[in-house]
Amino acid sequence: MANVHDYLLWRGDLSFEERPFNDVDNLILATLSYLDFTGIVPGEKRGGAVLLSRACQQLLEVAGDDFKKYVRSLAQVDSSFVKLLASSRRFGSATLRGYVDIVDPTRSLQFSALQIDLPNQQTYVAFRGTDSTLVGWREDFMLSYAVTEAQRQACHYLDRALECAAAANRTVLVGGHSKGGVLAEYAAATCDELLRSRIARVYSNDGPGMAPEVMRVSSDEVLGDRLVRIVPAYSVVGMLFAQPGQRRIIAESAGIGIGQHDPTTWQVMPAGMQEASKLQQDCQVLNESIASWAAELSLEERERVTNEVFDALEAGGARTFAEIADTPEGLRTVRQALEACDERTREVGLALIERVVNNSMGAATRAAQETVRQLRKAGQEMAEGAMKLLQKRIDERRAPQDVPECSALPEEVSSTTPVQALPQAREGLLLQGGQDDVRETPEGDA
Repeated sequence: MANVHDYLLWRGDLSFEERPFNDVDNLILATLSYLDFTGIVPGEKRGGAVLLSRACQQLLEVAGDDFKKYVRSLAQVDSSFVKLLASSRRFGSATLRGYVDIVDPTRSLQFSALQIDLPNQQTYVAFRGTDSTLVGWREDFMLSYAVTEAQRQACHYLDRALECAAAANRTVLVGGHSKGGVLAEYAAATCDELLRSRIARVYSNDGPGMAPEVMRVSSDEVLGDRLVRIVPAYSVVGMLFAQPGQRRIIAESAGIGIGQHDPTTWQVMPAGMQEASKLQQDCQVLNESIASWAAELSLEERERVTNEVFDALEAGGARTFAEIADTPEGLRTVRQALEACDERTREVGLALIERVVNNSMGAATRAAQETVRQLRKAGQEMAEGAMKLLQKRIDERRAPQDVPECSALPEEVSSTTPVQALPQAREGLLLQGGQDDVRETPEGDA
């Protein structure tokens, strides 16, 4: 199965003139918005731009061995993704500008965006999704009963981006993942009507919808075929407030359960998503339960539950889920605060914590599995290299003397001989052929 990393290997050497922009390119740029480019990509007021390849290289240099610190998401975006992106012909010559990153608990605001100018006269406006901050998640829940400050910021930001695009005669693509998807959808549907004609496509990558009681304008009616919704086969976030008749591309994913929300797990083809026929059955059951739960609550009740849940989560002074989950004291404080809430609020709060803890455990498991895989590969390569060297020396000894086949190779040595057994095998060879017949191999030659 192939993901965005594989796509960059397949299509990274092809320009947009050779292969036009597609849904996978959108997913890559939406994922790019999760990187912290503070001090690297110029903001709107400062002006100017920086090559994508240069910005990624600077980020890698600043991050060093602690790259995860610069990923503002629970998604498993790693340094290899950034290296592939920076070195690709397809994206490397793009320029980044207009970087904005705001977290303001007093306004329940988490908002970040940037603009990617592609070499084909298109600009992709990328809105960041929810990061790991509690204020960001609180704002997600607020979508169920109100237009959020992030949505207003997104609308204003897009208006400014469209004005710049009009001045440069560029067309605009708008997109984001998770909350970034709903920001893209909302901003495109409510931006200046005259400027909206510049928009060629709007992408919501597993982004939630909005409660129809809140979103008075139908984005489907305003944007029509320009609106593209993509969700994984197990989609919960992207099906929140989904309306009948809405079109969606369902992508296969290597993730498990809610872990499929991670865009790096989505399976791709050379020019689009690897599509599934329908949502997974257990996911459909869960979505129906959530829809039923939301339908039972008025807007005022949704607001009350949201405030109670996040007031409890912030009771110990934590600003992120990691600060809650990393220490027993943090979890104990939140548990005590949730115990004072009603049952419904308790269930929501505990479910949120469980998701984040499981995500962290999943990341650790994947890292451990990758380490084991690399060690096994290295061990196999060492064994194969050593065996080739032994065979070469055997052949050199055998050639002038017509020695019977394998007479110099101890019987216990085979192509499957473990690495740790090779020194004994080599010792046997030395006893038969003499010190000059086998040289020491410097470490790494094999």
